[in-house]
Amino acid sequence: MATASGTPQKRETFYVGGSYVQDDNGNHTFQGQMYVEHLRPNGVIKPLSIIFIHGGTRTGNDWLTKPDGDPGWASFFLSRGYDLYIVDLPFRGRSPWCPGNDQIVAYPAEQIQKMFTACKQYELWPQAKLHTQWPGTGMMGDPLFDKLYASTIQQINSPLIQETASQTAFAALLDRINKPVVLVGHSAGGSIPWLVADIRPHLVKMIVGLEPTGPPFFKVTVVTTLGSPYGICHAPVTYEPPVQDPTKDLKKKVKKAISPGLIDGTLQDDSSLRKLINLVDIPVLVVTAPASYHAQYDWITVEYLRQAGIKKVEHLRLEDEGIFGNGHMMFMETNSDDIAAKIEDWIAKTAKGL
Repeated sequence: MATASGTPQKRETFYVGGSYVQDDNGNHTFQGQMYVEHLRPNGVIKPLSIIFIHGGTRTGNDWLTKPDGDPGWASFFLSRGYDLYIVDLPFRGRSPWCPGNDQIVAYPAEQIQKMFTACKQYELWPQAKLHTQWPGTGMMGDPLFDKLYASTIQQINSPLIQETASQTAFAALLDRINKPVVLVGHSAGGSIPWLVADIRPHLVKMIVGLEPTGPPFFKVTVVTTLGSPYGICHAPVTYEPPVQDPTKDLKKKVKKAISPGLIDGTLQDDSSLRKLINLVDIPVLVVTAPASYHAQYDWITVEYLRQAGIKKVEHLRLEDEGIFGNGHMMFMETNSDDIAAKIEDWIAKTAKGL
């Protein structure tokens, strides 16, 4: 297994975005700002910076140290010469949440066990039995699970509010960086790169979706519910022809799964295709772990992105690269550096073609 080494030569933290909001009493609070940690490596720095975007109920801490104490992906990519930005999305972690932003929700430990760390014990989807890379038992009382759950925090209930505030904050971050970036988004944070690239396409050079929000128009965990009205996000994203009302303008069709273990998905209807016009030239890598619940449906997210006009969309299914046993929290698992190496290879290869 590949190992990561190296420490940042420079570390700075700052906040971007946000604005003053006046309450009914005439008092002001500052809301919508985003905490950013900037890490610069020793030696030569590659032209592309990487921005890591955490998932739901998570913070930027996910990328720094794994629950077993080993270095996280931040150390890996620093050792490869990348300038890194690690965020706590607005209303999360060190980015303040204010009463009135929205209701907050939290995941119970049992849900974390079922979906992320001990899915093999529950077998709620066909691939769950393949999960072997989580360190420890993945159950309450195991020290490594308890470390993970201790870092699981509340989040606001509205994906629309979360995405809108994140898009605004990221615009400020990219304007501050003012150099080409790679956006790496995980899970619920996987909707953010589309929205950021939509308004700053000249600065976003690549997108890596680690099992991003999906599948299109739906949310699938153990059950399927209505999800992203714009297909890949809740907040408005630019289509051509324009979408005024996504429920009416984005005509849909069902595509049947062609392999066992997959579920049917939803695409745009061929008779009224709309393109994600600001994303068409941005290379995208969707990464799927073999034991995750995303293994059932990330295929349809990839097809949707291609159908929406993105010219280069690649699907990295880890088992196709000889990497087995991973679940949804792949970047925290025992072989996480092997996965990081595959992603870094893709970034380096793709950068040569830009």
